[in-house]
Amino acid sequence: MKNASKGMSILKWIIGIFVLLFVAYFLFANTIIKTVLEAKLGESYGAEVNINDFDHSLFPTTVTLKGIELTNPTKPAYNQVFVAEANADVALKPLLNDQIVVNNLNLLNVQFDTKRAAPGEVYREPKRALSYDDIKSKAKEAIPSVDELLARNPLKTSAAIEQAQQAYSTVSQDLKKEYESLPNKERISFYKTQIAQLKETNFKDPQALVQAKTAFEKLKDEMQADKALINGFTAKADSARKALSESIQALKSAPQEDFNLLKGVIAGDQDALSKVTYFVFGDKAAEYTEYLMSAMQIVMPLIQGEEKSEAPADIPSILIKEANVSVKWKDESISSNWNNITNVHDVFGKPTTFTIEAAGDLLKSFTSSGEFWIDSSGVDASQVWKLAGVNMSDISFSDNASLNAVLKTALMKTSGSMKITDNMLTGSGDIDLQQLVMEATGTSDVTSAIAKALQTLTSLNMEMLLDGTLSNPSFNLKSDLDNKLASAALSQLTESQKEKLDELNAKLNSMVSEQQSLLSSEIVDVNSMISAAQGDNEALQELMQAQLNNMVEQQKNKLLDKLKGKFGQGE
Repeated sequence: MKNASKGMSILKWIIGIFVLLFVAYFLFANTIIKTVLEAKLGESYGAEVNINDFDHSLFPTTVTLKGIELTNPTKPAYNQVFVAEANADVALKPLLNDQIVVNNLNLLNVQFDTKRAAPGEVYREPKRALSYDDIKSKAKEAIPSVDELLARNPLKTSAAIEQAQQAYSTVSQDLKKEYESLPNKERISFYKTQIAQLKETNFKDPQALVQAKTAFEKLKDEMQADKALINGFTAKADSARKALSESIQALKSAPQEDFNLLKGVIAGDQDALSKVTYFVFGDKAAEYTEYLMSAMQIVMPLIQGEEKSEAPADIPSILIKEANVSVKWKDESISSNWNNITNVHDVFGKPTTFTIEAAGDLLKSFTSSGEFWIDSSGVDASQVWKLAGVNMSDISFSDNASLNAVLKTALMKTSGSMKITDNMLTGSGDIDLQQLVMEATGTSDVTSAIAKALQTLTSLNMEMLLDGTLSNPSFNLKSDLDNKLASAALSQLTESQKEKLDELNAKLNSMVSEQQSLLSSEIVDVNSMISAAQGDNEALQELMQAQLNNMVEQQKNKLLDKLKGKFGQGE
């Protein structure tokens, strides 16, 4: 009885433990899983990830997450991505092998750039390219003096002067030294004297005749060697003359090219002059481009952390066979369908593919499609998009201190594509604004000219350029507006600015004047040396064609005729 009672007591304890574990599981499992999931996702993503609510069931295996917030590492007070609800049915068996296989995933009401209740933590600071405002804040506010401007900028004029000095040094030292070593007039006179003496040889004397021929052949060899020296020098001199001519041309053009480059600095607002389109439209266009590239923004943070991080997170293999994503943007819904979302494409063998579509009052017709593949080398991806039209109104494009620009109304159309190879991004697109009405004001002469030109626009076509890396993309805009507004702005220069431009132009030209004179003088000297060398070459050629050989042959023939006569073989 005692043993039976003891056995029942142990059994009760075991049942009690299981009951406690069962109760604890139902009470705390969701909280524990949510906490672990937030930590692991945050570690992988590089910034704080929050999940407002988590629920799951084991049979069937399903999970539901609500209020998923991914902190924007560059703006911790905002979320880069917010997902109102995510639900999925998960295959149970692969979980035992450290794999997450989701048969179907739904991401509902996805939003971008939403305000957080409190700033999120950033675990890895992203390296971002400088924005336009960053560049402006780093620039010197005061317009530099002309001397400061010339001292701190790499000038084509300076490079042209250095090239000219090298060309001058080659001619003035090496070429002239080689010219001095060439056969001179005395040497040619020596050849003339020797040949004249040989012509006076008694050709009736056979021994003297042979000696004359031997001496003449030796002279010919010496003259041939001298000709080779002269020909080599002439070729070098011709190359030097060409280099001098090119240097003179570079000296002529470099000051004007530098002047065109630096005059924007003296005019002020040099960034506004060279990148007017980006200056006015860049920030807002970059924001719209993020929406166009929303496919990457939704999924990539969830399955891949910061590229090449120092301590990559140990995350399991993920495969989402099919996913439906609903994005909310300005009260309109953008739907997308996904297949084969994974962070180990080389394991599952297929790229992730997606299609995105939207249509409504604001987004007339938006379509996009693409794919991506992740392996040990990084991310390979491609995406194309086409947006038939977006009605835009009352959008502030530039709230810079010196220029304020507001787009009152416009119809925007855009199309483009991008490609990522081993995390390196390239892409381009067109942004077309029609029915355009803008209001703009400027506080300086330059920005006032820009504002005035903006208000005359009724349409604008811009070229969009993408480059950089997946985690640090770079964005730029170009249009013919740049040149037009730069010209208009430069026409508004003050008197003091015009004086500085005149000073800049004068100093740039004075930098090259001395070198131009030296090189022009050297070209005259090189031409003289080439002319003299060619004259000596012609003189040597004439001496080598002397008739001594013919005279020797004639004497040999006469002797042979006499010998033939003595033996009765002549006429």
